[in-house]
Amino acid sequence: MNRYCLAVALALLGCGTPERVTLPAVHQAHDPAVRAQVNGLERQIRTLEGGNPDDAELGAAVGELGRLYHGVQLLDNHAFTALEAAEDCYREARRLDPTDHRWPYLLGFAAETRGDHEAAAASYRAALAVEPDLVPAIQRLARSEVERGRPDEAAALWNRAQELRPGFPPALYGLGSLALERGDAETAADYLERAVAVEPGAGRGHYSLAMAYRRLGDEGRATRHLAQASHTDFPFEDPLIGELAYLPAGSAALVQQGLIAVQAGEFAAAATVFARAIEADPTNLEAHRHLALAHVDAGQFEQAEAAYEELLALDPDQASAHFELAQLLSNRGQATEAIRHLTQAIGLAPDYKQAHYQLALLFDRAGRPAEALERYDRVLALDPDYAEAGTRRAAAIAAAGRPAEALEILTAQVARAPSDAAAVQALSVVLRQQNRLQEARTALERSLGPEHFAAADEARLRTELGGILAIEGRLRDAARELRAAQQLDPTEPQTSFVLGMVLLDLRRPEEAARAFAAALAVRPDLTLARLRLAAILAQTDRCHEALALLDDGRRFATNDPMFAQASQQLRSACAEQ
Repeated sequence: MNRYCLAVALALLGCGTPERVTLPAVHQAHDPAVRAQVNGLERQIRTLEGGNPDDAELGAAVGELGRLYHGVQLLDNHAFTALEAAEDCYREARRLDPTDHRWPYLLGFAAETRGDHEAAAASYRAALAVEPDLVPAIQRLARSEVERGRPDEAAALWNRAQELRPGFPPALYGLGSLALERGDAETAADYLERAVAVEPGAGRGHYSLAMAYRRLGDEGRATRHLAQASHTDFPFEDPLIGELAYLPAGSAALVQQGLIAVQAGEFAAAATVFARAIEADPTNLEAHRHLALAHVDAGQFEQAEAAYEELLALDPDQASAHFELAQLLSNRGQATEAIRHLTQAIGLAPDYKQAHYQLALLFDRAGRPAEALERYDRVLALDPDYAEAGTRRAAAIAAAGRPAEALEILTAQVARAPSDAAAVQALSVVLRQQNRLQEARTALERSLGPEHFAAADEARLRTELGGILAIEGRLRDAARELRAAQQLDPTEPQTSFVLGMVLLDLRRPEEAARAFAAALAVRPDLTLARLRLAAILAQTDRCHEALALLDDGRRFATNDPMFAQASQQLRSACAEQ
């Protein structure tokens, strides 16, 4: 056999012929499309072998098969045999064509995945010998050198990356981390500040920067950066790696690709990929569920509802799907349908604690305290330490006409846990409902004094306090508390709505309009806020805007007689103008 034929034969053996290289059993069982891809690439290699190709062409074909195997492994971390097959292909592709930097680079990444930093470093250096300015290879090699205990080599590589790509955050982070390890906190802080300025979402950088400032004695800055710390690393563009996960075909592979988009926060794009997965296999229940969730995350609620309906048509026994659909329906104001799906979820899973709890909340909102109490009791039987359920149960007891019993429970709960914001708020609400305004206000003011609550919890307490002050006629004090609550949590529509009402009473319509608009920005279906804002617009000679606002609100109030009546009155008033 001449040298050329031997090269081809070894390439095929290393990559794997149909007899020697197969996908793991799980992929054979669930990914027939991937098996077809593998077979097609293997046929292409055999065809090239019989056509007297040059080594670069054959190497590219063998390397492409390796990339496919590598993509399979990235979509399934347990597919170790797929990674081994990829490495075999890369080695043969590199032997066939030593001038292509892709094969040693991808071989290095495979070794890094296995935790073999010696092999990874050797392969990255081989890639850089072909393509010296390949920044991703420089970055990955630097990290491998750190793992090998060679910080000076890593620093030289990161400095090289900075020359090629000034302000490259992963390199700045690497240099900052090395400076911190050497005890040079000032240099570390400089590098790390520059890194997080470009990538503020990189929580690892914030953590290291906090440690640098702590060593410098600056606890204020250290605390601020610790609050932003996480395991999120510095991302960097790496097309050779990024392409791999998108190579495998088939419904199961598309689901995994969609999940990659979800992790990146690209929910609309993820929904598109999950839809393609369903096209490839309409019976893929996982694809249907992830499609619904992606639509929810993308704010595409009508599409999400349709996706859940399709999923439940395929498998009506999915309790979690009934629960998720119920939450979606509840948020869209369809309480009756939400109750129906929660009841089905509980029928399928009798100990589904969150389904019982959400059903209790819906009964609460519907003014059905007896049914709510039954569900709260079930939740507490499943989880006696569920404090929030205990608090809401007490409120339901009050709504059922037993306020004294509720006050006894809530007073004891607040005494046990003064920082329990939900219990403090519930206590105030029950006292307010009993027209014991001074006691309600005192309970809130006492808690807001020494206790430190999370911003959202404090905002709710100040909103409640603002409402009580408004009832007492102390409008300016009420506005002050409500503005403080709005600043603490701008996403709470009730705060903005109550503030708008107080500002109207203070005869400050422009400020009230801004408050109502803030409420609608968070809750477009808040009909009262929409009507109040439209009335202000009409009264200030802006009827065109007022009518447009009402037209937009029809979709949220199709069966609301109050909205229809108020809308008609406002249209008549505008027509007279």
